[in-house]
Amino acid sequence: MAKAVITAPFSAEFFGGREDHLVDAPTIFALIRGLDLAAPGFAQAAEERAAIAVNGVAVADWTTRLESGDEVLFVQRIAGG
Repeated sequence: MAKAVITAPFSAEFFGGREDHLVDAPTIFALIRGLDLAAPGFAQAAEERAAIAVNGVAVADWTTRLESGDEVLFVQRIAGG
């Protein structure tokens, strides 16, 4: 199982403030899909507004494979230039 860490504002908006979630998923896409089943709308919000890191390394490819024990962090993207 991968550990999804959902930070604010997503944790408050979709999960009642809960940040840690264990999800059995082989890829980031499957993990997000599983989270979206529990909190409809999360997948769209993640696609539009979240930056994702796996074990501290930023990733943009949702087909990235996950191993048991991986930590997937979702944080709000920030604008800048």
